[in-house]
Amino acid sequence: MLEPAQAPGHDRPAAPRSAVRAKRVLVVGGTNFDIIVRTERLPEEHEKLRGGACSALPGGSAANTALGLARQGCAVRLVSAVGDDTLGRVCLDDLRAGGVDTSLVRTDTTARTGMAIVFSSATGKRMMTFAGADRDAAVAAVTAEAVCDVDHVHVVGEPTPPLTRVVALARQHDRSVSVEWNGRDMSALARGSAALNLMNADEARRLPEASPHDTAATAQRYAESLAGEVIVTLGPDGALWASPGRRPVHVPVRPVEPVDRTGGGDAFNAGVLAGWLSGAPTEECLRRGLESALHVITKIGAHP
Repeated sequence: MLEPAQAPGHDRPAAPRSAVRAKRVLVVGGTNFDIIVRTERLPEEHEKLRGGACSALPGGSAANTALGLARQGCAVRLVSAVGDDTLGRVCLDDLRAGGVDTSLVRTDTTARTGMAIVFSSATGKRMMTFAGADRDAAVAAVTAEAVCDVDHVHVVGEPTPPLTRVVALARQHDRSVSVEWNGRDMSALARGSAALNLMNADEARRLPEASPHDTAATAQRYAESLAGEVIVTLGPDGALWASPGRRPVHVPVRPVEPVDRTGGGDAFNAGVLAGWLSGAPTEECLRRGLESALHVITKIGAHP
């Protein structure tokens, strides 16, 4: 059994299951190793450009969110995959040191650990990824017992049959679900199953039914069509929360000078989810997410 960590509770009648105790979360998605280079621009052809700083550390959206949730007081089990190599062992050691249960992380003896190379500046980032170990086998191995042993399931990644099956198990056993859209249209997976849908403003603008230049209208439209919550980060403008039948809630963020945006969205997700699972009001959940993100983006290579 997954033992719950200790975390402060909040009283709210609409909170998910068992709001009086700390929550147990199953996080499903990718783990990789990040190499982050701080630069003001990308190099030209044959140019050797000197970066301002460099960081190499474990990453991946699901792994980052799992660590963030553990640091927010949740008991977290990660479903993912790494290669049978040094980088994979570094990633697993980092997760375990951060309080994440890695018993459902598959070590693939036929592939290397995934990697991401990030070129980061104060105004944005560019990323190249290497998929590495295939996590579908780990996701396919998730049992109904593993889902029943948690309160909430958070998923990241393409809506493959194994991931769709895990979400279906969560619905079948009355567990709440959150979906990180991560640049994809996850409507097929989220509709009727996801309590929380998390994305950033750039991702929202690229959705098929997006309203040009009106992120709040886009979020509201998807909240209504999905019958779920849609939460969007707005960069320096904070974040908003859209619910079916209600006006979107907007929370601003204190101004900072970003150093590296890598992992900021994952940290935001962890803060929001931890707040929501504890029964905190919507505005407080957004504030927790924004403060968690600020902790990450004001450093280079910072963990959530």
